Amino acid sequence: MPRLVFALGVGLTLVAGCGGDEKAGGSSSGGSASDAATVNIASFDFMPKTVKVKTGGTVTWTNKDKALHNAQTGNGTKGAFNTKDLKAGATKEISFDEPGTYSYYCVYHRFMTGKVEVTR
Repeated sequence: MPRLVFALGVGLTLVAGCGGDEKAGGSSSGGSASDAATVNIASFDFMPKTVKVKTGGTVTWTNKDKALHNAQTGNGTKGAFNTKDLKAGATKEISFDEPGTYSYYCVYHRFMTGKVEVTR
C-alpha cells in the first residue's frame, strides 16, 4: 500500500508541476503544433481533447481503459482515419499529411470525441 500512495503522490506532483494544462505527451488546443502528440484514452475520455501537430506529424492513441475503444472520423471525411479496435494497453499511431481539422469519436462510446489540428 505505501508504494501505491507514493506513486500517486509522484503523479500529483507531476500534474501540479505542469501548470494545469492538458498536455499529455502532445499539445493542447492552446499550444503550438509539434511533430508528434499522444492521446490517452482513460476514464472513457480522450485526453487531451485536442492535439496540434505539424503536417507530416503523428498522433499516438493509447488505451488506458479496460474497455475496448477506437478513434475514427466519420465516413467520407477528407483525410478519414480509424485506429481500429484498441484493447486495454494497445496503441495506434497515425500520420497526418494534409493540413486541416480532424474531428473524431469512439464508435463504441459516441460521447467520446476529440480533435486533431494539423498545421503547416
